[in-house]
Amino acid sequence: MTRLNRLAIAAGAASALGALAVTGRGVNASMGSRPNGDRLERMRRSPQYRAGAFHNTCPGTAVMPAGQRDALQRFLAGSELRRPRGPIPVVSASREPATDGLHVTWFGHASCLVELDGVRLLLDPVWSERCSPSQHVGPRRLHAVPVPLAGLGRVDAVVISHDHYDHLDMDTICSLRELSDAVFVVPLGVGSHLDSWGVPADRVVECDWGEGVEVGAVRLTAVEAQHFSGRGLRRDGTLWASWVLAGTSGTVFFSGDTGFFDGYTGIGAEHGPFDLSLMAVGAYDVAWHDIHLDPEEAVEATRLLGGGLLVPIHWCTFVLAPHPWAEPVERLLVAAATHGIPVAVPRVGDRVAVADPPGLDAWWELG
Repeated sequence: MTRLNRLAIAAGAASALGALAVTGRGVNASMGSRPNGDRLERMRRSPQYRAGAFHNTCPGTAVMPAGQRDALQRFLAGSELRRPRGPIPVVSASREPATDGLHVTWFGHASCLVELDGVRLLLDPVWSERCSPSQHVGPRRLHAVPVPLAGLGRVDAVVISHDHYDHLDMDTICSLRELSDAVFVVPLGVGSHLDSWGVPADRVVECDWGEGVEVGAVRLTAVEAQHFSGRGLRRDGTLWASWVLAGTSGTVFFSGDTGFFDGYTGIGAEHGPFDLSLMAVGAYDVAWHDIHLDPEEAVEATRLLGGGLLVPIHWCTFVLAPHPWAEPVERLLVAAATHGIPVAVPRVGDRVAVADPPGLDAWWELG
């Protein structure tokens, strides 16, 4: 081997190691930390917690089924269908806060701002370029954010459904810690991640299913969801939840991430009827049917909840499943029409007045 070849190989190796170092930078911090001490003791008292982990109510819920390999093969095939045919329209979300009534602004994926009776609630905010422990690898957003976090204005509470990377983003949380005085309302155990990211303990409220907190004139209540958690190899060390947001001007159901289960009728009877349901409709596949709603199930869950206006979330922004990009909303509209469920599909960044929702303009067809 010539000296020139040896130098070239050494340079290539150094470049590869450098790339690995950059990729891994910040990963450990982004993964958060495990609950311990008083937090862990409180978790152990939860009816959902046993044998060192949280569990779904339905026995045998498959969170990592044997069909994952088939799902990967489906994901690798037909990649051109999983991306939009043109640029996704994004509406600037810089606007004056709503002082009354019920409004929702969808920022893409599951990130929403609910304005209820003048209280501003930011749900599952992810502003990073990738939903991943590293901003160098992993699913990359398909559209720009409609407004920088600094342009959001006052945020009274940040509400988190669970600790997966497409719902809980370290950089976004750290920015909101500095930019706002918001309280962070999260399921049991998720506060351990926030602690490791410097969020003061007096700004974190952790809830089991059925527990809640008042934020101004709005009551936030964690309710059952069927999913799982984990930011590394260890799973289910923190709880997952859907949320009910109840005020004078209306009541909102936020699904977060969940599969279909038989608890929706009970949630509707206790907390509904709802004026607005923010329902996950994307990232489904037969391999993880138990833990992700498909569009038809989202409609049925809304019907059982007494869910009012359905706004689809958990689609559009990141490619996370094998299905075609626009399929979630296309299937949703067919199912909703069959059952008489009203639907609004805002453009990314649009604010919807729930009392006067916009008509459908099929912007997702993109020509």
